[in-house]
Amino acid sequence: MLQSARKIQCRLQASRLLTRSTLVQLHKRHWTTLSRKPDSVIVHALNATPFPYVWLRDSCIQSVHPSTRQKLHLTSDIPVDIAPEDHEQAIRVTREGLEVEWKDGRTSVYEKSWLERYATPGGVDKFHMDTELREDAWTRSSISSLPDLFVSYSDINTPEGLVKGITQLSKYGLLFVRGVPNRETSNEKCELRVLGERFGELRRTFYGLVWDVINVKESKNIAYTDLALGLHMDLL
Repeated sequence: MLQSARKIQCRLQASRLLTRSTLVQLHKRHWTTLSRKPDSVIVHALNATPFPYVWLRDSCIQSVHPSTRQKLHLTSDIPVDIAPEDHEQAIRVTREGLEVEWKDGRTSVYEKSWLERYATPGGVDKFHMDTELREDAWTRSSISSLPDLFVSYSDINTPEGLVKGITQLSKYGLLFVRGVPNRETSNEKCELRVLGERFGELRRTFYGLVWDVINVKESKNIAYTDLALGLHMDLL
């Protein structure tokens, strides 16, 4: 009988400890709980991510032009030892987000959704719509089965088709565009140049912006012969 009573007492104590531990964890993850560090602040509800003071001060929304949305200061203008005021309420959690009084006299407000975005790498990637890059090499069989490996020229000239093409090129480094017109042949108006500029700015090399690869008699470069060339890159 005494042994059974002790077992019940131990279970009750364990239950109290578990409940107390759970409450502590819930409290730590609440939006209003902060940890102030010498060079950063941690909001426990946001993945315990440290937000450096230098980055927060540089990102102050009150320090941008109201219409252009450009910063009115240089990042280098922010002192590397910038910090909030020393009093306890210099960093305050509000219903909207986080409010910080800085030692340089500025008061900054950071919206909760903005802080949530930068609390994890995944949130930043989602906001910037970054493409997940492949870390393993593709093979002939794996890449030939991709639905967006081949895209028509007409599709590339639509926003949806261009996004698919850029995503395919970013992830795998290989994209085939079918049906490219060849009516215009000048360097200024050729469709190759038009197509390239759909994806980004063309970079000038010592060949120029664009050039014709033709069969040249007694060529000094194998590219200017009638011999087949496999997939390659000219990093010039």
